[in-house]
Amino acid sequence: MQTSGKFRHNRANSTSDSVPMTEQQPDVLSLTVPQLLRRRAGESPSLLALSARSVYGWRDRLTYAQLVERMDVMAAGLAAEGMAPDDRIAIFLGNDAGRECILTSLGALRLGASVSPLNVRYADEELQHALVLVEPAAVVCTAADAARIRRLFPPAMLLIVDGDGADMEQARRWPDPAASLALPMPPDPQDPMRLACLLFTSGTTARSKAVMHNHRTMIGAGLSCSTALGLQRGDLYQGGWPFFTSSGLNLGCMSSWVAGGGLVFEEPLSNAGRLELIGKEKSTFYHGVPSVIHFMIDEFSRGTYDVSSLRRIGYGGSAMPLEVVERIDRRWPHVQQVQIYGMTESGPSGTVLEPSMMRKKAGSIGIAMPYCGLEILDEQGQELPRGETGEIFLTGPGVATGYFRNPQATAEAFIRGGIRTGDIGHLDPDGYLFFTDRRKDVINRGGLKIASIAVEEVLYRHPAIREAAVFAIPHKDLGEDVAAAVAPAPGATLDFDEIAAFCRDKLADYARPRRFIVLDELPKNPMGKILKAELRERFRKNESGV
Repeated sequence: MQTSGKFRHNRANSTSDSVPMTEQQPDVLSLTVPQLLRRRAGESPSLLALSARSVYGWRDRLTYAQLVERMDVMAAGLAAEGMAPDDRIAIFLGNDAGRECILTSLGALRLGASVSPLNVRYADEELQHALVLVEPAAVVCTAADAARIRRLFPPAMLLIVDGDGADMEQARRWPDPAASLALPMPPDPQDPMRLACLLFTSGTTARSKAVMHNHRTMIGAGLSCSTALGLQRGDLYQGGWPFFTSSGLNLGCMSSWVAGGGLVFEEPLSNAGRLELIGKEKSTFYHGVPSVIHFMIDEFSRGTYDVSSLRRIGYGGSAMPLEVVERIDRRWPHVQQVQIYGMTESGPSGTVLEPSMMRKKAGSIGIAMPYCGLEILDEQGQELPRGETGEIFLTGPGVATGYFRNPQATAEAFIRGGIRTGDIGHLDPDGYLFFTDRRKDVINRGGLKIASIAVEEVLYRHPAIREAAVFAIPHKDLGEDVAAAVAPAPGATLDFDEIAAFCRDKLADYARPRRFIVLDELPKNPMGKILKAELRERFRKNESGV
């Protein structure tokens, strides 16, 4: 819990599986991200810090000493292109350009600017909303996306990672720090409270909110997560989280570097490709959503792969069924499993279910991570006793400072130094958290979060639809998928191919409804609220599936 600006290491929540603290001391919270990397480079200059794919297809492997050098040169290159401290730089790149994502971010932070990684699967409307909100001084993108970004947000300079931008106004070549650049170095920022990144989250409204993290909360999230996951100096953490998520930037990068280990940043790969990369890089820790790990186990049983370097795997984003936990144990008996729960606003630090408790506390999502606090609140925001159900409330050094340019939402969600998650759960007598519901009606499709109300607002804009309700349905591989119940407008005939086409340029592909229920009237309670629980039950009984 947060008390007078200090955080405690939650030893009471630890089990014998916890790795003793070594370098992961709270004094890192006084550092900026560049200062943290300089410290690690001073301690272990030749230790691998980053392995990531370039936009051109080759994999860059950098030691801590090399990563710090590239960070400095990147900052100088950005300054030479007119970027300044306190500017915001948007990054519209996928994991197949992981090297460029990470080096851009580090260069921006070294300059004193901030970054906003954007979802490359955004439809035009979603992308434009993000760009208008962030107002970036520059957008880092590929040549293929340059015209689209220019059309949606004309003011920004474009920094093209795979071209020179010569054919477009206000477009330049991305300043690759691998080049020999004799440029003056900008001053090194010293304030850990300086804005570092804006990460977009689905939230509960039709418009995504940008979560503000400073250097301290980025490192704080890395501190809690690395300790909870049991990362050690020299570990190689491999993960395929999208870079635009807190799991990509804070969990992947910061957990690795706070622990003094390296990050193997995964590009989009097949399950065979993921397993082959583990063997090639000798990764010691693999982290992903449960569906990905499930698929990897299936592939492992069919092929010949070397995963002998792995000592732990972790998962988050959704719960892992116990039968899959046991299947992993049978296939990889030398590997421990750990589960975490968090959200963009918490860094994503939150709770951890350690290896020894996987069976003892089946169904739980764990205890508070080290340095974090966990409470259950009633409707008035007061703490409830253990056993009672209420809203999950998280505190800790990874909790964000608020929502960018949204003071009302900030005041509602960020209280007492923590975040009201909007998720519902209860604590058992031992302090283990059991998740029971999502107040926010967010659909979790294979770890990608979808705000149901955002999908509903698109459907409501279709002239043939009078009512719409979007909800989660079970999916055997992804955990959840998107379904919609719709009532036609008077005299209208619903054409689902046409509705699908209508959604195509307004919603990311993973957010589009896969199944529909057609009803004359959607069920409602006496207050007029649509009863989504009843719709889920109707779908389960397959009364009106289309």
